[in-house]
Amino acid sequence: MSDSLRFSWRLFWILFVAAIVGILGAVPAGLELFGSILANAPPPPLPLPVLILIGAVQNLALLGLFVGIGLRLSASVGLGAELTQSWLDGEFDSSQLWKSVRFGLLGGLLVGGVLLPLIIVLANDLPNLPFVAAAKIPIWKRALMCHYGGIYEEIFCRLFLLSLFAWLINRSWRKDRRLSSGAFWAGNVIAAVLFGLGHLPSASLVMPITPLVVVAALVLNGFAGLVFGWLFRVRGLETAMIAHFTADLVLWVIGPQFL
Repeated sequence: MSDSLRFSWRLFWILFVAAIVGILGAVPAGLELFGSILANAPPPPLPLPVLILIGAVQNLALLGLFVGIGLRLSASVGLGAELTQSWLDGEFDSSQLWKSVRFGLLGGLLVGGVLLPLIIVLANDLPNLPFVAAAKIPIWKRALMCHYGGIYEEIFCRLFLLSLFAWLINRSWRKDRRLSSGAFWAGNVIAAVLFGLGHLPSASLVMPITPLVVVAALVLNGFAGLVFGWLFRVRGLETAMIAHFTADLVLWVIGPQFL
């Protein structure tokens, strides 16, 4: 395991703030996609500012927990944000940066190129897909939304979930700390499945959740999650972020133009 892969409070705060930026990036598009649904919802039991404050405190606390646990567990099995940590340690290597960028762009284009035609075909049977509704949203809002997947979802699904399951499985399989391929792929599959299922609650706001919707969420998002997870292992969290962001650009910014 590289010496740079360890828990660092400076890295914690960088990822914590980055995750908040990613979440905020989804707000403009989210309000346009789901604003009418929220407006017609029953009145809340507490004043809206109070609810917003409570929700913000709870979510920030959970986010800090995800980032902190993710950093500790990922470092213990040789995963993590090595590029950022090497920069913090004054050991930054620009050649590694460009390798990560190339891997991320190629991975994202692969995922986007595979998923886009499938989603366009699915749109014929599922006209209420959020992907279809996104075609009516200004392009700048769709571009901002890509930061949610590229930053927040990678921190939660790869740094936290994948690292958690890989660490748990690895501890049950071997006595040393080295991450086995079997433990990694088992954790990667579990995280990818949860990543797919995690898209169903937002989809349920605009369409009924049918078996086709569940299968589509698991297969399409699961495939993407497996690719991002593999990139997380071979090139680090930053590469997985670049790939996810690139794939979302293909799907949410470029893709709706084909409808």
